[in-house]
Amino acid sequence: MNQILATGATGLVGSRFVEMFSDQYQVANMDLTTGVDITDRSSLEKFILDHPDAKLLLHLAAFTDTNRAFAESGDQNGLCYKVNVTGTQNIVDICKKHNIHLIHVSTDFIFDGKKAAPYTEDDPASPIEWYGETKALAEEVVKTSGVSYSIVRISYPYRANFDAKPDIIKKIRTGLETGKLYPQFSDTLITPTFIDDIAKGFAKLIESKTQGVFHFTGSTSLSPFELAKKVAVAYNFDPNVVKEGSLTEYLKSASRPFARHVSMSNDKAVQDLGLTFANIDTGLLAIKQQQGL
Repeated sequence: MNQILATGATGLVGSRFVEMFSDQYQVANMDLTTGVDITDRSSLEKFILDHPDAKLLLHLAAFTDTNRAFAESGDQNGLCYKVNVTGTQNIVDICKKHNIHLIHVSTDFIFDGKKAAPYTEDDPASPIEWYGETKALAEEVVKTSGVSYSIVRISYPYRANFDAKPDIIKKIRTGLETGKLYPQFSDTLITPTFIDDIAKGFAKLIESKTQGVFHFTGSTSLSPFELAKKVAVAYNFDPNVVKEGSLTEYLKSASRPFARHVSMSNDKAVQDLGLTFANIDTGLLAIKQQQGL
């Protein structure tokens, strides 16, 4: 069985990949539970030497708490920078030294949300807050390193079952069930993505090692307000209970900036890798079936 290395293999996205492809890949998880701190190069080196057959590393681990990241803005000694930038530099250096192909997972947060059309892989990074900035810096570390790499940007990933961290669909559903759903913004665009499609994309890249940048993102961009209405209908709630909110109004009192229109194009991944990405209706149907509903 092919052995691959992975950071973040127990997280929201990584654990689903492991579930779906455990019969094809032996995933050696690199995190604190296995003695690896990606901000500590020596612990990385030891793990790599213990797994000499692995020639690919899937780098999912990241500091993703955007509010806490914002509180650390500009601080290169903060945890967000150390994990996302220093950690990635260490990963890159190890991969280059041991001739390992790197699949580096990035985010739509590297964009400012000011583009009317969907963002493509050729659009320059334009982050407007610290989390996005550290992820953009991490991409640059990968691109300029000379390592064999694929960069995969994902956006609002969701799946059927994962208790450790609620995704956007789970948060909306919980809000509907408790009657405590916040008003949902109608004046912003996001691109939710079915995690099973991301996992299948990883498997494709593991086999092909196709270099470059790819968007593994859903085929529907919509407002959180529209999304919440779709979730309500899918789970048999009255869509009229979803209250409309305004990002414009929210930003008048918020300190952290928000990207307004982040529609992501997956055309390149579809055309170059032969992948398919569910639209939101198909994705909701799939997770409901997996939940036995």
